[in-house]
Amino acid sequence: MKIAKLEIKNFRSIKHLVLEPTSLCALVGPNNVGKTNILKAIDLVLGEGWTTKAKIARELFNDINHKIEIKVDFDEPIEWHYYLNLVSVNCVTLTMTYDPLDCKVRLWEDYPNDKSGEGYYLNEDFKKDCHFIYIPAGRNLTGEMRISDWTLLGKLMRLVYENYVKHYSGDEDKLKEDLKEKIKPAKDFLESDFDPDSITFKKFVDTFKKYCEINSAGLANEFIPKLNIYNLNWFYKTLQIHIKEDFPEKDFDAEEVGAGMQNLLLISIFQTYAELMGGKVIFGIEEPENFLYPNAQRSLYQSFQELSRNSQIFYTTHNPNFIDAHRAYEIEILQKTKDKGTINLQKDKQYLTEETAEKEKFRIYTQFNTERNELFFARKVILVEGDADKILWTTFCENRWKLDLDKDGVTIIECGGKGGVNYFIGVCKLVGIQDYFAIWDQDNEEEYNPRKDWLGETKDDDDKGIEISGNLEKFLRLPEGNNAQKVKNAYRWVLDEKNEIPKLFLKVKKFLTEKHEPKISAESEISENNNINFEDIPF
Repeated sequence: MKIAKLEIKNFRSIKHLVLEPTSLCALVGPNNVGKTNILKAIDLVLGEGWTTKAKIARELFNDINHKIEIKVDFDEPIEWHYYLNLVSVNCVTLTMTYDPLDCKVRLWEDYPNDKSGEGYYLNEDFKKDCHFIYIPAGRNLTGEMRISDWTLLGKLMRLVYENYVKHYSGDEDKLKEDLKEKIKPAKDFLESDFDPDSITFKKFVDTFKKYCEINSAGLANEFIPKLNIYNLNWFYKTLQIHIKEDFPEKDFDAEEVGAGMQNLLLISIFQTYAELMGGKVIFGIEEPENFLYPNAQRSLYQSFQELSRNSQIFYTTHNPNFIDAHRAYEIEILQKTKDKGTINLQKDKQYLTEETAEKEKFRIYTQFNTERNELFFARKVILVEGDADKILWTTFCENRWKLDLDKDGVTIIECGGKGGVNYFIGVCKLVGIQDYFAIWDQDNEEEYNPRKDWLGETKDDDDKGIEISGNLEKFLRLPEGNNAQKVKNAYRWVLDEKNEIPKLFLKVKKFLTEKHEPKISAESEISENNNINFEDIPF
């Protein structure tokens, strides 16, 4: 059971957004772009709570004068018993209005032409077979270590108990009697009056019962408290997690360790829940990288890939360790505009597929690394050939033009040569990134023989790139040398205020300082406009 299509209208920052998520769906984009709102929209429809009129609030609406509409389509029907009828649920919808206050969540066999007329009412049985668990970025790590109806650990323990009762054919009393017999030696040990001069459990029970009897004088019915440990559910609810460290060799309560260790435990509980409940749960987790060191981040991302074979996982991230260019078809890049609200950049889904990625696996491996993965997170991207080019443009921006690249969300990608710049232009076109600017040298024409010459097209577009005559060293009259010398020479050239900035370079400044509204294309237009064939694509 997975979400095949998600459509959201008029919810928070989202005016209208459509996603067709894969089993593992990475939501990336700047802070405040609306990533969390996508997870909250799913949570409203499929979350563990009940969305009723009581949850209606003004801040949920992008426009208070229009209704919120959220529609979730599943990849395959979910068989569900509605009273005596077997229903195949294909989608769930939510509609919410502010004036008048109204909220409806409905299940559908054939939306909107269902034979039921207005769909079926959501109930507890359906949620057991299909529900969404949302783990926010501001998660209460200490609270999640406890057993309650609202924690993953509590839900797992409740399922364990319910399954034990099922194992006894629903006879809970028989289960309690068997537990009573099995646990009697431990009970006798715990309740023994082991020291006549100290407070023991037996003294507590006897004294407590005595005062209950005194205080119940005059009651119509006898009042006798029962203190026992025969409830199996109580046993699971007392589960406590401890951490054992080899050095020093000590045990620590999970609530006493640091946030990093607590987050590791919470992620481990999440992974356990996902594996054991595979197929019945959809997860939404914000910023899973929080508190994790790089190796743990990479390990968790690998675990996500494994778990997504049976469970669907949505996650938001700002960390390059949590995406993989080889799995770029899983990435949804989000932006927000004044006119359109939160939008997802339109990928070329015809070519950006798991099959194509597998074919180009080793080519992608040689082109991408964690630093180049920042391409997927940047507001604007500058593509350059090498290290000398990167330090040149970084220093230009920060020292001569006084631009704050990090604050403005600009990433300069060193592409490993002229062919690499061409390759990454193709990547940008495939994943829908429009705010890129390419800079490359004119030389090495003999060695430059790509499958698709994106540079040739970009050369004629002043808003997308510039070609430097000869190479950088010749253009700026810098001495040749090894890579380190080239980097040093380029850096010193920019810092020397006597060197006049070439007019050609001002096109880069224009790209960085002008605001660009992303152009939203219909999916049917993407492949046609790019005119890509299978052999052209970089993946």
